[in-house]
Amino acid sequence: MNFLFSLDRKYILLVIIIFFLLCFIFIFYKFFFSIEKKLILDKAISKVDITDPRFSINNFDRKILITAKEGDFINKDKILLKKNVLFKSNKFSIESDNVIFNRKDQTAESYENSIFRSNNTKISSEGFNIYDNGNKIKFHGNSIIILK
Repeated sequence: MNFLFSLDRKYILLVIIIFFLLCFIFIFYKFFFSIEKKLILDKAISKVDITDPRFSINNFDRKILITAKEGDFINKDKILLKKNVLFKSNKFSIESDNVIFNRKDQTAESYENSIFRSNNTKISSEGFNIYDNGNKIKFHGNSIIILK
């Protein structure tokens, strides 16, 4: 006769239930403490290089002020600006989420959704490129232009 048939079903069921309970407790313990450790690390260690960075692009007739919530250094001259990036001058403003700003060349480019606003113009695009010390702006991808 088979060995498994000779075992009592109650004992087999009890062993299986205990095994699943132990597995559940182990998984719950690992999940709970991993979340707790992550929350502690997020509070203790900032994952960004610069908080609230502020820069400017200077040209002959205007100054473009650049602000963001976070920034990370890519190399010595390039900085990735993240979260609520705003380019503002007397004549226009541009909003985006991720922008690469080059301090040396005074250029900026983004491949994220961007909104350009001026007195009578609004342009929504899939990115932009500011070059020639802020004198020229090129919009990438599909763009919608609204003239008032």
